[in-house]
Amino acid sequence: MAGSGWDWNLMRTRHRLRLRLLCLAAFPSWAAGADFVGSQSCAACHADLYRSFMQTQMAQSSGRVGTAAAQEQFDRTEFRDSPGQFSYRVGRAGSAYYFDFLQQGARQPIQGRRQFQYFVGSGAAARSYLMSVDGFLYEAPVSYYNRSASWNSAPGYAGFDYPYLTRPILPGCLQCHASGIQHIAGTQNAYATPPFLEGGVSCERCHGPGSDHIATGKPMVSPEKLAPAARDSICEQCHLSGEARVPKRGPDQDALPPGDALADHMTVFVRTGSMSQRKVTSHAENLAQSACKRASGDKLWCGTCHDPHSVPRAAEKAAYFRSKCLTCHRTSDCQAPQPSRQANGDDCVACHMPHNPVSDVDHVAFTDHSIQRRPAPASNLPPGNADLVVFRGGPASARDLGLAYAQVGLREQNATYLDRAFRLLQDAVAQGVGDTQTLVYLAQLYRDRSDDAHALPMYERVWRMDPGQYAAGSALGAYQMQRGNLEEAIRLWNQTLAISPALLLVRKNLATALWRTGRADQAQATLRQALEFNPSFQEAKDLLEQIVKSPAPVSPGIAK
Repeated sequence: MAGSGWDWNLMRTRHRLRLRLLCLAAFPSWAAGADFVGSQSCAACHADLYRSFMQTQMAQSSGRVGTAAAQEQFDRTEFRDSPGQFSYRVGRAGSAYYFDFLQQGARQPIQGRRQFQYFVGSGAAARSYLMSVDGFLYEAPVSYYNRSASWNSAPGYAGFDYPYLTRPILPGCLQCHASGIQHIAGTQNAYATPPFLEGGVSCERCHGPGSDHIATGKPMVSPEKLAPAARDSICEQCHLSGEARVPKRGPDQDALPPGDALADHMTVFVRTGSMSQRKVTSHAENLAQSACKRASGDKLWCGTCHDPHSVPRAAEKAAYFRSKCLTCHRTSDCQAPQPSRQANGDDCVACHMPHNPVSDVDHVAFTDHSIQRRPAPASNLPPGNADLVVFRGGPASARDLGLAYAQVGLREQNATYLDRAFRLLQDAVAQGVGDTQTLVYLAQLYRDRSDDAHALPMYERVWRMDPGQYAAGSALGAYQMQRGNLEEAIRLWNQTLAISPALLLVRKNLATALWRTGRADQAQATLRQALEFNPSFQEAKDLLEQIVKSPAPVSPGIAK
């Protein structure tokens, strides 16, 4: 089909990178009869605790732009992206917050303006911003970094040489920054307005829904009184990143119910090796590697050192955390060189839990929870092809391990991991596993091997089971177009774009099919929508120019 005017191989390559976004955290619904009432309902009886908690970073981790205490300045600050082709300018006009982008040095430069609607991140380290397009949320390509008090590329955006405006905000990501997520079922990233009922982590995220407590005085969940696995899970649902998080089979629901163990809802995998990389949310696995945790076992957990309801003032932090250390250690235990002790005084954290850069976000530093006696060299990190194992040990099914290797393999384009994933998922299906997550990943791996005889019926099965799986609809449309079934391809791609409108290659291929069937006006509108999502999408520009010059339908064969 070379030269046919639509991109089978290009679609295959680019969409496999999106596939890892399909599998969101699967959690069961809350107990029947209990309703969420919002954190403000706690204030009447717990006024001091409520006021204190509202000042914490967790409580301030999301909201509508302009409604929180601003760490950043919207002062038309300008910066260039890393490749240097575009400059960005952040500003404010009345109640609207926006960023402009402008291509540098081009004869006909690409430029535009987009508005911020919401933020995520407390601002203590950084803040990212969300854009709403017809109710679908996307991450803006600019973020504010508190450490340097400056604007720069958002995490993961520095390598793009164009304004990347189409990264979808998934419920599983938003869940750790906000409460009462109002995701619209059957879509990838569409939400009601507002997309969350409460900015930040609410009281009920850790204590459970409060309606029964208010009505009858029925006790709520006290995390510190739970069994260790359930207790730790409340924090680990957001502070345990691992290399891959694989949901158990079942419907995607809300946040982890307090009292449940995270392992009952998902399996978290890490790489074997001496040390894990520090990431923004790798606190749990880093702590597990520390000598303190290994010696203390279940006695040591997040709540040992952190009070989730309050944060010590800057002047009090060193003494506050030192007091936590001295519950197990004596002052005579410290064997740091005298110059270091003189420089840091009684600040245990400064030596043993310093702020260090993380591997997954530029421009920020986070506390190292591995509590090392001396800094470990970077060479201690596990190799890229190290085995994936269950966090804290234990067996893993072929299905879970295969999905873990698939997630990491696609993210890193790791051929070794992708081969392992293929064999494991084949075994899982042969053993009778047939959930959509397993099937859609295995179908993609078959497709990447050009084994359409296995990939096509597997995609068809996924689409029948869950018509919200956009990867299946996208692939099936491509198969139909390959066979010359243009109307069926158009139908499938329209359904796919209703799930996830920013699939640019789907839009380009849909425009080609519309053009061939005599609907040049619809084809042009589809391409213009693609260019709204990515103004530098050259393939869409070229096709649009071609259709404008020759609006009459071309032959079903090759699009000139």
